[in-house]
Amino acid sequence: MLIGLMATSDSHENNYFTEIAKTAKSFNMKVCKFTPENIDRDLKKVRGERFDAENETWIPTSFDLPDFVYDRCFHGLSRESTETRDKIDWLKDNSNFLGLGLPGKWEVYQILKNHPLLQAFFPETFKVTTPEDITDHLERLDKVIIKPEFGAGGTGIYLLAKTADGALVSMTKKGTKYDRQFTSTSQLNKWLHHLLNRYRYLCQPYLDLCNEKNEPFDLRILLQKNEKNQWMERGRGIRTGQKDGITSNLATGGEAISLDTFIKKNPETISIAVEQKIQHILRTLPRETEAVFERLFELGIDLGIDKKGQIWIMDINSKPGRKIIQAIQPEAMKDIHRAPFQYSRYLADHLQKAGE
Repeated sequence: MLIGLMATSDSHENNYFTEIAKTAKSFNMKVCKFTPENIDRDLKKVRGERFDAENETWIPTSFDLPDFVYDRCFHGLSRESTETRDKIDWLKDNSNFLGLGLPGKWEVYQILKNHPLLQAFFPETFKVTTPEDITDHLERLDKVIIKPEFGAGGTGIYLLAKTADGALVSMTKKGTKYDRQFTSTSQLNKWLHHLLNRYRYLCQPYLDLCNEKNEPFDLRILLQKNEKNQWMERGRGIRTGQKDGITSNLATGGEAISLDTFIKKNPETISIAVEQKIQHILRTLPRETEAVFERLFELGIDLGIDKKGQIWIMDINSKPGRKIIQAIQPEAMKDIHRAPFQYSRYLADHLQKAGE
């Protein structure tokens, strides 16, 4: 069985793919890696690299379409190009993807916000298409967060706060917070217009998701399917951002710490009641998300916890990173590397029975 590992570029996810490929031998499977651009629809072949298990190296070659594809493509704050999307869609019709991914944050929110078992955990979210949409929400709420619909890693997130003489816009980049004061609505609207021309944005009320030191934090939980199609928690950890910062994402300067360390420093934060809510979300969210959308293989769930112990589902990522797990639970990486092969086995058996 040939497992294809697909990434946006040849260098992206290379270390992760190599560690996955090293475990293929024990499953009697072969591994290749490629980018969507190198899918040849006419020849029904792919140009890329296959893994040489004996020498543990990647060798450039051309190969038939993989039996299963592990899609780890990221496309920044915008959706992928039409040509790339067409090639990926074609491959989905001609191969089996472990997970078929999720649409943009807005579509996911629109569906799940009405689910009776989950609606209490979603912060109010609005799609914004004009500067006036954002300034109206700011006028009503005093503080709002705007985030890109297709964003990841905390990039492109801004905090807007009403001030006595206008509005203050803040962002975090590489661990440093940047502020910009706008003294007129027309000046702010001009800046927002430029932003909205480039990317699609969502707006949410600002939630105070900070610890006692005023550092923003969230709980990242990584889930993957196993060989029995069951969701397994691979690890969880806390990401804390800079003091007075906006996001806790590692890419914007956040720090990963274990849950135990965090609880020792903040004993009131994760109470028994909070943990019960977390378990409820983990039991419900993956199942209900997959029931509405398409097949999923892994999920990164980001939860915010406010000072009243309310849990907020801040993000659901069908192509989650592993940095936080690698940093604080390196022993879990072995299971993470084996998971694509275990789930491929399940799918091979399941799809065969279903006659696909």
